[in-house]
Amino acid sequence: MNDIVPAIPAASWDELVRTLESVRGVAPWFQIDVCDGVFVPTRSWPMQPMDRAQFTKLVRGDEGLPFWQDFTFEVDLMVHHPERHLSAWIAAGVSRAVIHLESNHDWSLVKEAAGDTLELGLAIDLDPPLEKLAAYVPRVEYLQIMGIARLGKQGTPPDERVYELLSTVRENFPDVTIQIDGGVTLENAKALLAGGADRLVVGSKIVKADVPAEAFRAFAHL
Repeated sequence: MNDIVPAIPAASWDELVRTLESVRGVAPWFQIDVCDGVFVPTRSWPMQPMDRAQFTKLVRGDEGLPFWQDFTFEVDLMVHHPERHLSAWIAAGVSRAVIHLESNHDWSLVKEAAGDTLELGLAIDLDPPLEKLAAYVPRVEYLQIMGIARLGKQGTPPDERVYELLSTVRENFPDVTIQIDGGVTLENAKALLAGGADRLVVGSKIVKADVPAEAFRAFAHL
């Protein structure tokens, strides 16, 4: 079975709940995409002022993430200064967190916030400076290659450059775990896995499908 992670930048708490319910019982992992409206042009839950009270309940432990008994959560922090947000997400219950290479960040503070409590991943766009990437690889548990040029918007077509970048990253860093996020479809999933990807993060092709649970199974059993 392939390692498939459904994902969504939810517009609201209610959308997150509905989406998780739609793949509950079939998907063991779920990625919550967090968009700040600055690093990426869109803004998602819980970055709106109206979301603060709900998110504070999660951070305080008054409530859990939806269906927390059924999922292990990853958060993709498409934000500037992720070190300011990471501790709150750890308190909310995530087990993996993705930081973007191109975001404004202080890696020492990211590592301090993460401690030994979760796996850190580094997301790279389609034209990363390999010399800069090489300095990060020993300090992360995995790399996330973005398969689209415009981040933060689900349903964007895949960018063909992802195959060459995947090959380059696998060749230069043969031991690192690689996941692909963005533009993953049933048509290209096999090629991405064959090209060296270990995990696929799938957005609209699962969560916007007529029956998301069936769509997940289709990816998982390719």
